[in-house]
Amino acid sequence: MHIGLLRHGIAEPERDSDYERALTPEGHQDLERVLDVLQGWSWRPGAVLHSPLVRTTETAWHVHARWPEVPLVPTDALALGFFDAILQAAARHPDPILVGHEPTMGNLTARLMGAPSGAIRFERGSFALLEVDRLPTSRPARLLLYLAPQAVPLARTAPVS
Repeated sequence: MHIGLLRHGIAEPERDSDYERALTPEGHQDLERVLDVLQGWSWRPGAVLHSPLVRTTETAWHVHARWPEVPLVPTDALALGFFDAILQAAARHPDPILVGHEPTMGNLTARLMGAPSGAIRFERGSFALLEVDRLPTSRPARLLLYLAPQAVPLARTAPVS
């Protein structure tokens, strides 16, 4: 089984409500660059579980645009950082991508890989693909791919506005 972890792209500065912060044009562009590379891999997601906040919902829609057959599943646990609930939700879907926030994405990756909390930090718009035996996993996950927008060539298309 594979599990993808994707941190939302660059978002607007603080607003009255953290829930309402949307992606910036740069955040949209970074996600497209990362997804261009990911789409070239043979792996395909089976579901996109995402935090219900605006920036993660927008990020999930970028994934859905690449794989329209893949369902979007809002998951409150991704906004709240409840690891056990996140893994239970992910276990109900084949090869899920989890779209969330930092430090949850980094700490969840560390937990899956058997590393200490805080050992892994996700940059905005970054993606990791892990191989696990099952969820919850009984042994450390294997990192197959890590993509950060800064390491991906510029997109061939204009940024999304």
